Amino acid sequence: MNKPSGYNILVSVTAAFGSLTYGYAAAILGNTLEKAAFYEYMNLELEGPGAANTTSIIAWWNTILYVGGFFACMSYTAFGNRYGRKSGIALGATVSVIGAVLQAGSINPAMMIVARLIVGAGMGVLLPAVPLYQAETAPPSNRGLLVGIHASLIGYGSMISGWIGVGFFYTGGNVGWRVPLALQTIFPLVLLIVVWFLPESPRWLYMHDRAEEAKRVLIALHKKASDQNHLFAQKELFVIKNQIDYENKNRLPMWQALKKRSLQRRFLIGFLSMSCTQCSGLLVVLTYQSTIYQSLGYSAFMAGIFGSIWSVLNGTGNLCGGMLGDYIGRKRLVAVSLVILDCMLIVLCTTTYLYSGTDNKAGNTAAAVFTFLMIIVYATGVDCTSLVYSSELYPGEYRAIGVSVSLSPVLFWGCIFTGAAGPAFANIGALYYVVFIALTSVMALVVIFFFPDVSVTLLSLGRGGALLTMSLKTKGFTLEQMSAVFGDDVVDMYGNIENAKNFINEDHNIEHADLDKNTPLQTVHIEVEDENKTETL
Repeated sequence: MNKPSGYNILVSVTAAFGSLTYGYAAAILGNTLEKAAFYEYMNLELEGPGAANTTSIIAWWNTILYVGGFFACMSYTAFGNRYGRKSGIALGATVSVIGAVLQAGSINPAMMIVARLIVGAGMGVLLPAVPLYQAETAPPSNRGLLVGIHASLIGYGSMISGWIGVGFFYTGGNVGWRVPLALQTIFPLVLLIVVWFLPESPRWLYMHDRAEEAKRVLIALHKKASDQNHLFAQKELFVIKNQIDYENKNRLPMWQALKKRSLQRRFLIGFLSMSCTQCSGLLVVLTYQSTIYQSLGYSAFMAGIFGSIWSVLNGTGNLCGGMLGDYIGRKRLVAVSLVILDCMLIVLCTTTYLYSGTDNKAGNTAAAVFTFLMIIVYATGVDCTSLVYSSELYPGEYRAIGVSVSLSPVLFWGCIFTGAAGPAFANIGALYYVVFIALTSVMALVVIFFFPDVSVTLLSLGRGGALLTMSLKTKGFTLEQMSAVFGDDVVDMYGNIENAKNFINEDHNIEHADLDKNTPLQTVHIEVEDENKTETL
């Protein structure tokens, strides 16, 4: 396997400051809501006739974050396609800073609502912008690892938020809640500075007729002592050039392209893949950790500790999931994890329903433990894997809009599920988990019987029972070569146009290909300059 260069890893980690921004912003309100001084300042009542109004306002704060995020996510495409992948990340960072400043300076519930809307918009831009950039700069065999950094650092962002909340738990007055909110500006400010030192996506550069720049970026990304002649970069550039040129010759207006079953299927699978992550209910656990753990008899301080540990497991599990998906296949990992999660949800629902609000220490401890077990399975097998999966599905021309559509369910379902969670927990308690038990069961079946595996793929496409027959032949495919998984023609390593079935049944892993092995039917010349010589393929 071709391991990523140190520079390639650094590029992905640097871009993932946007992921830290997202994770911190998504979790910080939970810490704020533990502060009595916050409620006093906002003139909100926790008991008595005003308690219902407070619950409603909190639901608004949680919901509006995802409303702003959803519309920003769907609007990202035009900006990212026109101005570049780096500019999209910079836009998200800028909006996030503005929203964080307004949130830290909020003087009433209405201002907090507006601030949360803007924070959500920043999150909504960064959510697709970061993994899209990472996927387009990662080597094929390590795409899961490098894109998985996005999901992992979202988890670590929420972890940092949690531990800061613990650190400020006993800090009285407005400082105790304003400072943690203000610290939210750090990650997007750093990102806004360093993003301009990152290389632009080589695929975006080539699609905008900047082939020389794309060549230099690929060489820089894959430069290693063991590859002095930059052969790996040459091979990837060969694939990018041929496939994008072929797709450009057959380009259709969007409304016509969407009539193709292969593209329809990609968008549908992308949307469903990220819906898996929300139907498990883990976002609700993240948002309402304090409420959940306190209902099990733990103090507010211990609830903060538990929430922070939960976030550590979230980030670490996502990092492991990125690596596992590269080895055992995205689909298989998601399917098995959803089945396990469903069983755990049943246990969590049962123990919480029976023991929440009681003095049964064993029952309450069991419920708390299952929230930790669930996040390990979710982060390792569902969250990161679905994110990577959705970033691999689309051809170059539609990749930005495809990733935006794929990731929009995080915000769409997040808006619905977190908005309903407050009233649901207040009225039906643990029975709210039944919703997620049912949805997770459905999504497990959808993944098993409908999803192709873009890392360990079908031996024969479109035949009954083929979903259970797997092959490792797409291991190491570039983003461009993934079109074969959905039945589209692709250009092989020797410049020949091949149908999907033939392509998949042959070895076109660019790590194995020898460009001098055969004389291509369609000769394509690519010059790659080294310090001392120029080579022509």
